[in-house]
Amino acid sequence: MSDVVREIEAQAVIPVVRARDVRDAVDTARAMRRGGMRVVELTHSTPEVEAALHALRDDDLLLGLGTIARAEQVRTAVAAGARFVVSYANPPAFVAAAQASGVPACPAGFTPQEIAGAAGMGAALVKLFPARLAGPRYVRDLHAVLPGVRLMASGGIGTTAERLVPWLDAGVAAVGVGSELGTVAEIGSNEVERRVRAVLATRRLAEREYAAAR
Repeated sequence: MSDVVREIEAQAVIPVVRARDVRDAVDTARAMRRGGMRVVELTHSTPEVEAALHALRDDDLLLGLGTIARAEQVRTAVAAGARFVVSYANPPAFVAAAQASGVPACPAGFTPQEIAGAAGMGAALVKLFPARLAGPRYVRDLHAVLPGVRLMASGGIGTTAERLVPWLDAGVAAVGVGSELGTVAEIGSNEVERRVRAVLATRRLAEREYAAAR
C-alpha cells in the first residue's frame, strides 16, 4: 500500500472541494489544512483547477484531483501536482493512466461487479458512489465477498456523528465529504476551519469507541 493511501486512510475523512474558482479552491484547501486536514481533494468542477494545484504545490498538503472523466486528464493532473486521482465512474484506461503516472487511482463503482472489476484493474481504492443509495450495511455485505478491497464511500455521507460513524464502523477506508464542509467563498475561512476540526473530532471519538468495543 502506497504512502499516499496510508495518509488517506489515516485521515479517514477526505474533503471534496467544489470551489467556484481557483482562488476559492486555494483558500479553502489552506483553511482545511489549518483545521487539521492534510489530504484534500480538489475537483474538475472548479474552472482551471490545475492552476489551484500549481499554487498549492509548496503547501503542506497531499492533494488529489477528482471528478476526472477521461484518462488523458490524469497526466495533466499529476503534472500540476495531484498525488492521487478520483473519478465518479471508471473511465476507459483511467486506472492504467494513473499507474503509468505513479499515483493511486480511485475509480468509482456501485455493484459488486463494478467494484471487483475496478479492483482487478489495480485501483488503490474504489469509490462507492453514490453511497447514500446503499448504506453502511451494504459495505458489510461487500466486504464479505470482497475482503481485500479498500472502499471510499462518497455521496450523501454527512459530517454528524450519526451519519459519519456508521460508515467508519462498517469498515470503509475513508469517506468523502463535500458540501457539508463548505468553501471559504461560501462561509468564510474561520467557519471552514471550525467544521474541519469538528468532523475530525467526530472521527477520533469514533476510533476510541471502536477500540473500547474490541
